[in-house]
Amino acid sequence: MLTTPDLLAGPRGRRVLLAFAVASEHARLREGEASALVQSVFDVSFRLAEADGQAITRFGWGGPTPEYTVADVVAALGAVDLAEVTADAARDALNTSVDAAMYWQGPDGDDLLCALPEVRDALARVADHLVASPHVQAWDAPLDASDQWHLVWDGRVLPRPDLSRWRAAVRAGDEQAARERPADPTASWSGEWWSTPPHGLVVTTGTFGDAGPVGLWLVEDFSGARVVEAQRVAIDPAARVFEVAGPEDWAELCRRFPLEVTAEKRHDWYRVTGRDGRWVIPDWSAVADRFDGVRLGIGGYLRAATMAIPVDDDTASVIAGWGPGSTDWLTDVAHPHGEGVRWRFSPSDPRWVRER
Repeated sequence: MLTTPDLLAGPRGRRVLLAFAVASEHARLREGEASALVQSVFDVSFRLAEADGQAITRFGWGGPTPEYTVADVVAALGAVDLAEVTADAARDALNTSVDAAMYWQGPDGDDLLCALPEVRDALARVADHLVASPHVQAWDAPLDASDQWHLVWDGRVLPRPDLSRWRAAVRAGDEQAARERPADPTASWSGEWWSTPPHGLVVTTGTFGDAGPVGLWLVEDFSGARVVEAQRVAIDPAARVFEVAGPEDWAELCRRFPLEVTAEKRHDWYRVTGRDGRWVIPDWSAVADRFDGVRLGIGGYLRAATMAIPVDDDTASVIAGWGPGSTDWLTDVAHPHGEGVRWRFSPSDPRWVRER
């Protein structure tokens, strides 16, 4: 069950709350009326990012704007008349948060703003409102093997990876990074920042009802694909699935099946989390000996993504690059079947529209 503390615990949950509050205010504005919440968030977030050393360009409102304070943001959040939590409203707020996730640079201004204690406290009212909704509680449901869909983006089909070769390549890459890259985590360097299994595996999600597969809507580092073929997937009833419902589950995977990636991830993950130390990810080749699939639930994503997850006294990890609600199938137990369903993105809405 998702709780208010769950949604306040990490960057992705807090951004859901901010997005819902902004959408609530926008829906109630009269034509031509200014949004106190949007303007105050825009101004304070920009200055927080600027103070953090981020090189960003500011686009104003077409004229002089007042300088807002954190107290103004808190007041605006408290004044928002929160909208009804419909399925579309909940999904859109979640999509906004996922779309804002980044692992190759530090937190953006909105993430910095939402992490301030007084803003986090102000967001608690929004969290209370959301967790009372069955649409939001559905985000914490376990895998429904009867409703799983695999997506092919713009017709690109990758060969299935050999997990043993993947592990060898990761180790070789980390050893090379240790030789060639600076140990200073603040150095200007970027590498492979994701912690997902290798591309090419069957990856499935459930659906948002008539709106289509969850994987259409919730994509970190979205490539901009506009046409997707969705195919229903049959899952072997005996499949062994590890559910990541929160940071403790991810830490357990990393402790049981550790693969060190300190030199490769050091610079990116320091920028994201501010932590300097040893980093590991799950060794997906070893995980596959024990489990057929690993699922990151939407609730697990909101509780744990984009933050340092302690594994041992001197070791941590990051959930990065995962689509919430997705299951990566490490063994041959998930089989697409039947006629595919084509979806096309309509930027004018913006929505995914079923074509057939």
